[in-house]
Amino acid sequence: MAQPRFHFPLEALLEHRRNSEREQMRKLAAAQQEVQALLTTIRGAQQRIVEENRALSTKHLTGRLDMSAIAFGKRYVGNLHMQVVLTAQKLGAAEQKVAAARVQLLQAARARKVIEKLREKQHARWLAELERKDAALMDEIGTQLAMREAAREEAARAEGELMAAEQTDEQEAGAA
Repeated sequence: MAQPRFHFPLEALLEHRRNSEREQMRKLAAAQQEVQALLTTIRGAQQRIVEENRALSTKHLTGRLDMSAIAFGKRYVGNLHMQVVLTAQKLGAAEQKVAAARVQLLQAARARKVIEKLREKQHARWLAELERKDAALMDEIGTQLAMREAAREEAARAEGELMAAEQTDEQEAGAA
C-alpha cells in the first residue's frame, strides 16, 4: 500500500513567496554592488587627489614655477573634489536604496515565514491524523484477531464437548 502524501493547498503561494524573497535578495545585492562601486569611485578619486597634490608639491614647486601647469593641476584637483562630492551624493541615494531593499527583503521573508509556519502546522495536523488512523486500523486488526481467536477457542471447546458427548453416547450404547 502506498504511503499517503501530504498536500498543502497553498504550495503555489508558498513558492511565489519564496520567489519574491529571492527577487528581493537580488535587488538588495544589486543595490549593495552599486554602493560598493560608488565607494570604489570615491576612493579612486581621493587617491588621485593625494597623488596630484604630491606631484604638485614636488615637481611644479621647485625651480622655475610654471603657473599654467600649477593652475591646471589645481583645477584637476578641484574637479576631483567635485567628483567626490557628487559621487558622495549618489552614494547617499544608493545607501537609501539599500535600506529600502533591506526593508522589502524583510517583508518578503516575513510573508514567506507566515506561509511556511502554516504549512508546518497543517503538516503536523496531517501527521497526527495519519497516526490516529493507523492506530484505529491497528486496533481494528487487533479486535478482529481477538474475535477470530475467541471463535476458534469456542469452536474447539464446542468440538471437545461434542466429542465428549459422542464418547458418552458410545459408552452408554456399549454398556446397554
